[in-house]
Amino acid sequence: METVVAKKSIATFLNMNSTSKFLDDILKDKKAEFVSNLITITENDANMAACDPAALMKCALNATALNLPLNKNLGMAYVIAYSGIPSFQIGYKGIIQLAIRTGAYEFINASDVREGEIKRNKFTGEVTFYDENPDGKIVGYLAFLKLKTGFTASLYMTEEQIESHALRFSKMYQSDKKFNSMKSKWSDPSARPKMALKTVLKGLLGTYGLMTTEFAKAFESDNEEEQSNDNNRGFTEVQVIDQKEPSNEPEKVAI
Repeated sequence: METVVAKKSIATFLNMNSTSKFLDDILKDKKAEFVSNLITITENDANMAACDPAALMKCALNATALNLPLNKNLGMAYVIAYSGIPSFQIGYKGIIQLAIRTGAYEFINASDVREGEIKRNKFTGEVTFYDENPDGKIVGYLAFLKLKTGFTASLYMTEEQIESHALRFSKMYQSDKKFNSMKSKWSDPSARPKMALKTVLKGLLGTYGLMTTEFAKAFESDNEEEQSNDNNRGFTEVQVIDQKEPSNEPEKVAI
């Protein structure tokens, strides 16, 4: 007769002596909040509950290492599960938060672009804004930054480029297209714009932004592919990063 071994719940796993000590050592006073948040997001999601608790914990530690809350309502960082495999993703608000902490930016913004609103010189990157067209069709997304040094840069992606990006990097979205399902954030009409904003922001900051240690860690840990086979990158040596506090000088940030 085959013996069926019951799978540990995330709560049971986190309360094991070895796990509890591990979290005490690396999180210290942040441990209680981490455990509470992870149990909450797991209990409310069957896909998360199906994941290996150890992999789930290590995945969630990426958010703590970047000092970003794992709260879906805040939109800073997420753990997403697909086919029993968890992956860590930074939200577009999380990317902006990391940029603000550097104290180097005067402006950071990302927005949808509607028909007739802009003209862009593809050689210089210069963007000419005409006027808002709130009733127009969304044709793309644009991210813009200005450093306190005066340096400016922007990145524009058309809707077609955003769609190609989503199909290339999201296995869940590929599955949605194939099976006519809506499991990926890219398939969710309310979540897709945020994914597009993150795409242009990450692309802009990764190319022209100030690449601090925190940003490098964030970009390495962010699993944009939604459950690729490389979900454990960044987990080997988990450590809590002490983030630089925001500058007292007011930041002009448009969301």
